[in-house]
Amino acid sequence: MDIQQLAQSFLGSEHGQQALAALTSQGISEDDATTMLGHAAQAGADHVHDHAESGGILGEHPGRNFFAAFAAGLVKGDSVLDALEDGAAGVVTAKVTEVLCDKMGLDPNVAATVAATATPFVMGFLREHLKGG
Repeated sequence: MDIQQLAQSFLGSEHGQQALAALTSQGISEDDATTMLGHAAQAGADHVHDHAESGGILGEHPGRNFFAAFAAGLVKGDSVLDALEDGAAGVVTAKVTEVLCDKMGLDPNVAATVAATATPFVMGFLREHLKGG
């Protein structure tokens, strides 16, 4: 399945529908939310695909987004493994934000809010899809 098909599969999944509901509940039109989620799913899948063979899902240099989310996980009492997952989410959220700014011309603050809403759903979908179920 190519990345475009994966993005379409996300939009038709339970994760995609939950993400769509979360964005529309924030006052984003269904058409705009669908476009945003397509870009978000593609950005998440691109990130996993691009880094799976080289540096892992976090990439070679995950940077401050990983460490900020990792530290936040530890502060809220997560285990180290859960905090690592929080860190990975921080990296993917940053990538989704960047893509939404580039592809849709969104203000960075709006893009960051959309990314923060959509990324947990994208990551949940990718986790299930990559496990094969």
